[in-house]
Order: sequence, then C-alpha cells, then structure tokens
Amino acid sequence: MSRHTTEVRVRAPAGAAANEGVDLASSQFRDFYDVLARAAHAVVRLGEDEARGAAEALSRQLCQLIELQSLEARRVGGKGGAEADLQGRFLKAALADEVLLSTDWAGRDYWRHVLVEATLFKSSYAGERVFQDLDQLLREREPARRNVGRLYLYLLSLGFQGRYRGLAQDKIAEYRRELFQFVYQRPADLQGRDRTLSAQAYESTLLHLTAGRLPRLNRFGLLVLLGMLILLGLSELLWLWVSWPVRSALEGG
Repeated sequence: MSRHTTEVRVRAPAGAAANEGVDLASSQFRDFYDVLARAAHAVVRLGEDEARGAAEALSRQLCQLIELQSLEARRVGGKGGAEADLQGRFLKAALADEVLLSTDWAGRDYWRHVLVEATLFKSSYAGERVFQDLDQLLREREPARRNVGRLYLYLLSLGFQGRYRGLAQDKIAEYRRELFQFVYQRPADLQGRDRTLSAQAYESTLLHLTAGRLPRLNRFGLLVLLGMLILLGLSELLWLWVSWPVRSALEGG
C-alpha cells in the first residue's frame, strides 16, 4: 500500500553531514504531522452530533501514534535519541492540540476535554512551556541538542504560536531565525525557498486549516476515514519496529 506524505523538510546547507539533515526524531515528527494534517482536514466535515465521539477517538489515536513512535525511538535511537524523543512527544502533543483548537470544526470546543497534552502529560500549558523551554535551548545552544532545535523549528514553521497567538508575529519570526542559526550554523534567509519548509508544508499551516466547513459526510464514513489515516501511520511504524532485528542483522553482515 502506498502512502502520499506531506513533506516537512528544512533543507540542510550544501555539504552538511547527513545526520544534520535527517534524524529519527525529525522523521517521526514529519510522519506525525502528515497524519495530523489529514485528520484536521477530515474533521471539518463532521456535524454537531458526531463531533464528540470523533474527538474522543481522534485524541486516543493520536496518543497511540505518539506512544508507538516513542517505542520505535527507544529501539532504534538508543540513549542519544532519548532527549529528542522526550521533547518530540511534548511538541507533537502541543501541535496536535493547537491545530484541533484552531481548526473550524464542530468538535473544537469539546477538544479541550480530550487534549493530547493532558492525556499524556497531565498538563495543559504547552502554549507557555514550549517557549520557556525554547528560551533555555537558545540560551545554552549546546551543539548536542541541535536535533532538538530542529524539532522546534518544524513546530514554529508549521504555524504553532502558543501564547503569541493573535499577537504580532515578529517574535515567532525571531525565534525561527535564531533556531535556524543554531541548527544549521549560518544565518537564516526565511524568504529563500532553498532555506524554508517545502511548499506543501506552507499549504497546510494552521491558517489554512481554518477554512470554512465542507459538506457533511455521514458519521460512519468519517470515522472510517479518520481511522484509516491513523492506521497508515501506525502500520508503517509497527513494521519498522517488528523488522528492526532483521534489518540490524543485515546491516551488521
């Protein structure tokens, strides 16, 4: 079965080492966003009577996807990827909640009762904490944490605003410039197409997800669609996890 993926890629500068361009945490973040964006486009078709059940199911499935990605990270990433996975879990939860609270759909208000952040972390202050942690990351600028910085760059480039939502976006732009400098060790040109996210990613930012509601589908059809979107991500990750010992043996040989 083929799967079309919305690429979320910050292109590394020419000559950069391969591990500076793509790592497991970044790949997982892109996969998670792909599932999230597709689900967000699907839920706008829900009617009021369908929204609560769909919100509960979607929240549960997104949490399961995050947990399965963490399982893969522990098997593949080792100790070196532990921090990136821990930060990635929180950032994925923060992005999911903001997308589904910002999208115009019937379950938007009810989503506050099924927050991914609250389910996984027993908290609901990602809008503040993301930027507190980001400030610390940029103060310390430890080279070993550049992969974590890349996750924050993805998050902000995909439209996450947190406590700055509704305010002037100068601060978000400043964060993105500083993150790019930290991760890639050169000044950012956020207007240059070779130094930004791909065009597909810009078509799927939170601004785009607030489009008007599409015609309704029946509840069964929409729940099946949401389930299929989540299963696409889960099936790929499960295959990677199950086949890891075989792939390790082949690579070792």
